[in-house]
Amino acid sequence: MTATLATERLRLAVRDRVLVDALDLRIEPGQVWCVLGPNGAGKSTLLRTLAGLRDTDGGRVLLEGRDLAAWKPLELARHRGFLPQAVVDAFSLTVLEAVTAARHPHLPFWAWGDEDLGTVRAALSRFELDELAERDITTLSGGERQRVNIAALFAQDVGVMLLDEPLSSLDLHHQMKTLHELVAEAGAGRSVVFTVHDINLAMQHATHAVLLDGHGSALAGRKHDVVTSEHLTTAFHHPIHGTTIDGEVVFRAARLTDKRP
Repeated sequence: MTATLATERLRLAVRDRVLVDALDLRIEPGQVWCVLGPNGAGKSTLLRTLAGLRDTDGGRVLLEGRDLAAWKPLELARHRGFLPQAVVDAFSLTVLEAVTAARHPHLPFWAWGDEDLGTVRAALSRFELDELAERDITTLSGGERQRVNIAALFAQDVGVMLLDEPLSSLDLHHQMKTLHELVAEAGAGRSVVFTVHDINLAMQHATHAVLLDGHGSALAGRKHDVVTSEHLTTAFHHPIHGTTIDGEVVFRAARLTDKRP
């Protein structure tokens, strides 16, 4: 399944504060977009708006050329998936049941079949959750629970994958594993967008970037055009230096004890 997500002069605001003004995006199958910016810059607000879970404050969001407002919720759930920063467990489920529930947009009357269970088992395996399949989700660690959330998104089998801080609570191995699998999904023709705080992990895995400063400015495009020392320093209000190691650009924030010019 593939899908293209786009914005036209998108405006996002919270109370009287403009977070994003006149942002044009075109997120196509095969691309991996990272969203960067300081706390409160609007990264989560942008993802929720792209997912159709929040109205725009101007402009519009289009999925496959149709305004998100024109999509019925069930139809939309078959084409785009959204992983929020936090998932609250209202009641007890096994890991297998929690991931299987993500298949419901594709099923009539929650009638799961062998094909769906195969998709679920594959998602569990990708995120090394096979041995936890029968565990109660309320007994998991934060990192284990996050991997279940990610596996559920993969099991949903959608063309556009939107993930808000998917690396939170994950150890380094599972951070790299998650990013590897997202890149693989893009290689299979899906569109991927994720927010992240680690600039270097983003640069290792993304093809494109959106950089927000929280004051209306939003740079978007190929990662090497957007994620530069100058742009990062401006957005984060802190000196950030880039260097090239083994052919890859790596960024380092200046220490507060570093001498200022």
